Amino acid sequence: MKHGELIAIKEIRLDGGTQPRATIDFEAVFDYMDAMADGAKFPPVVVFYDGASYWLADGFHRVKAAEQAGGDEIECDLHQGTQQDAQWYSFSANKTNGLRRTNDDKHRAVIAALGHPNGAHLSNRQIATHVGVDEGTVRNWREKLTAEIPQSPKRKGRDGRTIKVTNIGKTASQPFPAAAPDAVQPAEPTDATDATYPSPSTEGAGAIAAETVNYWCQRVWSAASEIAECPVSAKDLAAAMRRSNNNQLRKQLEKTRDVIAAVLADAGLD
Repeated sequence: MKHGELIAIKEIRLDGGTQPRATIDFEAVFDYMDAMADGAKFPPVVVFYDGASYWLADGFHRVKAAEQAGGDEIECDLHQGTQQDAQWYSFSANKTNGLRRTNDDKHRAVIAALGHPNGAHLSNRQIATHVGVDEGTVRNWREKLTAEIPQSPKRKGRDGRTIKVTNIGKTASQPFPAAAPDAVQPAEPTDATDATYPSPSTEGAGAIAAETVNYWCQRVWSAASEIAECPVSAKDLAAAMRRSNNNQLRKQLEKTRDVIAAVLADAGLD
């Protein structure tokens, strides 16, 4: 590992399935951005390099804050490894440092770890230790997702010996894929201007009503056009919005964010 390597932010890939959190906390991003502007020193982010791509494994909030602050480079702890190595590392990220993880964050990490090749031969306790959750959480999710998880007939025990096991868990009556935590299934709106959308972490993947998508696409296009013609920069506009106490504005932004996440997940682009 190389500590403190400066790597161009544009070279770091954030699309490798290595985001350990259910959602980005944009309030934290803005706080980090302000702190960086004031000269605060942040720990290096963790990146894996496979010879072609730099995969971010820990530090999404810091990278986004540095980018928003106008930075071109960010300090990294650089590991040699593959995208899968970065994914496995990310499941254990933030369990002892960084922003406090939500239950959704932990569940997302458990589900991803169970579906990862590195987790296929590990016991519930070993996965729990890696992710930083209790063994019961892993056991419960394994039972729910058995039909969707690549199973190995072997498990490595606590004493280091490999044992053969079969029929671990039982198939859930309504299994859902391990990729589901990012997806959103919006409620049917009775009025397009008052549409509400459940939390991405509590709903399964599903088709989005065409009229709802069209409505929000128009809203996004309109907003983008207005931002492009705004007399202040997008960065200054975001800062002004952040300082606003307009709760209705915040709710509208949250709806837009959730719908965009749903559309990207539905198209396989998340």
